[in-house]
Amino acid sequence: MSFDVILPFLRPIAHLIQDPDIAEVMVNASRRVFIERQGRLEEVPGIALDERNLKVAVKNIARALGEDVSEERPILDSRLPDGSRVAAVFPPCSVGGTTLTIRKFQTHFFTGEELVRIGTLTQELLVQLRAIIGGRQNILISGGTSTGKTTLLNALSAYIPDTERVVIIEDTAELQIDKPNLVRFEARRAQADLPAVSIRDLLKATLRHRPDRVVLGEVRGGEAFDLVQALNTGHGGTLSTIHANSA
Repeated sequence: MSFDVILPFLRPIAHLIQDPDIAEVMVNASRRVFIERQGRLEEVPGIALDERNLKVAVKNIARALGEDVSEERPILDSRLPDGSRVAAVFPPCSVGGTTLTIRKFQTHFFTGEELVRIGTLTQELLVQLRAIIGGRQNILISGGTSTGKTTLLNALSAYIPDTERVVIIEDTAELQIDKPNLVRFEARRAQADLPAVSIRDLLKATLRHRPDRVVLGEVRGGEAFDLVQALNTGHGGTLSTIHANSA
């Protein structure tokens, strides 16, 4: 994983960004630094960051990525060449100072068998889920933040038959699904001279590309209505996730 684009500007936290066991690095407006490691948040004490240098670093990162961030355009949401995400918000929208979050691109997803081995799934449940996929029933995975929704979605998608045409729709490309007949769509936020392309837009487009299966990274907005309509018109076997603490 290469972070060469941003490391020169973030030397105080470079060791955290390069640590393969850390999934996310968060710098709060208070300059307190937190990380996500193995699904748990930890504070990292003793890191010296000041507002001026952090703001300059974020501006330099944005420039290196072909983006712009300023007091007039205070939100940065960009992607590194390896797929990792860099998000920042400048004051006054970020109260108390600049906030920065770096979400590393996940290079390894667990298989269904590995999820059984580590205790996330039972063997009986995995067999049942595989039967549901084989029977072209729909699966909606519910869970809170960092509970493994995408990990489970990726694992289950591997059991889609290779003979089927699969279309993946994501807000940010994360899933690593290897199928012979695979199409990937990714949403686009509005840019200076380009309109936004939403998940809902892509879902409507997907139905014109003869999908046997639709894998929707997350249902979170108006696309829920279009998804239900699609399911009612013969597009069964869809897999997706939804952010919720219970079913």
